[in-house]
Amino acid sequence: VTEVSERDLADVYHLLSLLESDAAGVVAAQATEAQLQELQTLHRELEKAVANRERFFQINETFHMRLLEIANNRWRDQMVADLRKVMKLNRHNSLLKSGRIEESLAEHRAIMAALAARDADATVQRMREHFRNGLEAAA
Repeated sequence: VTEVSERDLADVYHLLSLLESDAAGVVAAQATEAQLQELQTLHRELEKAVANRERFFQINETFHMRLLEIANNRWRDQMVADLRKVMKLNRHNSLLKSGRIEESLAEHRAIMAALAARDADATVQRMREHFRNGLEAAA
């Protein structure tokens, strides 16, 4: 499979949204200060990479993977890894759309603010919005 149907893409985004927003809520509730600092450092790198699409992709991926590692559920990690493989097959990647990198960054800022406040519910909501907007951009 080299191209992913819109239906498959929607299904993958839906599941990633559930899994990663759940992980984000766990991180908000349970992460150590050092772990939150680590995510903050990655976020700052993401802010700096806004003009370099490849670098932005890499750091974005690292951020999401690190968040999952901190949430520490190997079954969820495995499911996300499989789903992200399907996403990589999707050539018209959502971040390629004009203005999407800036939107994605704004969403990351909202996620970081909710994490910093240790507000699990808000963090879950911000992550869900991040995926919903990503799907809209990819569709």
